[in-house]
Amino acid sequence: MRIVYVTQSYPPERVGGVEVYVKGLARELSRGHEVFVFSRGLKSGLGHGEVYESDDGPVRVTRVHVDLGRVNEFRDKYMRPWLTGLFREYLKRIGPDVVHVQHLGGMSLDMVRAAAELGAPVVMTLSDHQPYCPRGQRIRNDKRVCKKIVPDECLECLKPQTVGIHGRPGKLAAYLMGKAKGKEMLERMREDIAEQFGSVSCFIMPSESHRRIMVEEGVPGERSRVLAYGLDLSELDKVPRRPAGEPVRKFGYLGTLIPSKGVEDVIRAFKKLKTPGCSLHMHGEAVPYHGITDYDKRLVELARSTEISFYGAYQPADLPRVLATVDAIIMPSRWYESYGITIREAFRARRPVIVSDVGAFSEAVEHEVNGLTFRPGDVFELAAAMDRLAGDPALADKFAAAGGPIEGLAEHAAKLIEVYEGARSSMQSEKK
Repeated sequence: MRIVYVTQSYPPERVGGVEVYVKGLARELSRGHEVFVFSRGLKSGLGHGEVYESDDGPVRVTRVHVDLGRVNEFRDKYMRPWLTGLFREYLKRIGPDVVHVQHLGGMSLDMVRAAAELGAPVVMTLSDHQPYCPRGQRIRNDKRVCKKIVPDECLECLKPQTVGIHGRPGKLAAYLMGKAKGKEMLERMREDIAEQFGSVSCFIMPSESHRRIMVEEGVPGERSRVLAYGLDLSELDKVPRRPAGEPVRKFGYLGTLIPSKGVEDVIRAFKKLKTPGCSLHMHGEAVPYHGITDYDKRLVELARSTEISFYGAYQPADLPRVLATVDAIIMPSRWYESYGITIREAFRARRPVIVSDVGAFSEAVEHEVNGLTFRPGDVFELAAAMDRLAGDPALADKFAAAGGPIEGLAEHAAKLIEVYEGARSSMQSEKK
């Protein structure tokens, strides 16, 4: 089978949960299938629309540089006809049996229909809240989470009517153009989503909580299913086990450094710890986040004069080494996470976890059974949980031993092939 994966970025240019998953999946499936990746390129120094290719082992990766600043109107943020045209020609050359859209961040929503029009069944994984929330995470600049996507509130967050108006204050532009114009743009976006999603054979969500939320927003429930991410267990099994009874002193955060992940919360909580001898180890890259380009500097300043260390981005091959350097993992996200890959990595490495009680994290971790949970954003509660784990080695051992279910890549890949074959069969039946 010829499989094309579409993703917002691909390692080593960016290493996040989706990117690591797609890389592992592509390598696994390439054992018996032809696998191709079409991705947005992040290499510096390239011009808008420039294409470059490379091989990741047997996987051919095609990247396109997209200048996200080239936006004249709100619709340009999610529809890029030039990119869709390029993708259409790419598919004609590859001739895929199935196209699996993993993430369209910074790309073009109508790539979905383009693939279907060429006769390739489209499978789509929804790993965050795009495209219904163009910001992807249903969280505002003040870190309040949107329990429902409400157009009036989207106007305040996205200011769609001001996109492309250069040199004017946002509030003035919004006043001049009016909320009605912005609502029209958001309604058009919803219509575009419904039209494109009509071409998708199967939607995949990595957790039941995320599937429920996305169906509420408009994803056809009858074409959706839950399929947890698969992980490369062989790499995780290389992590040495912590000695029984050893106290937790080295806390770790693994993931992208952005405000919605609660990174500031874990730093502030660490500064409130009462247990002596603790340290916090921050592994991950600070990436541009809705206009914030200096977040790494802000975090370093916040962590000044503490036992907090920042190590920057790490590659998938570095994961066993990184996990081996910490005693426990903290995942303090504020937004409705769709899965929690790092939680499963910690489970496999026998590292106890402390996570915010939100989204799919709540499915993965049951408080005091296989980890500790705290209310998102509550730094006092998080600090108390860290002190509790640091002061009770037996509790840490209990959580490490409990862990949780984890699916290996081979098993996961086999399930996906069944999905792909079902999508191909359905499309062929419709043509008859």
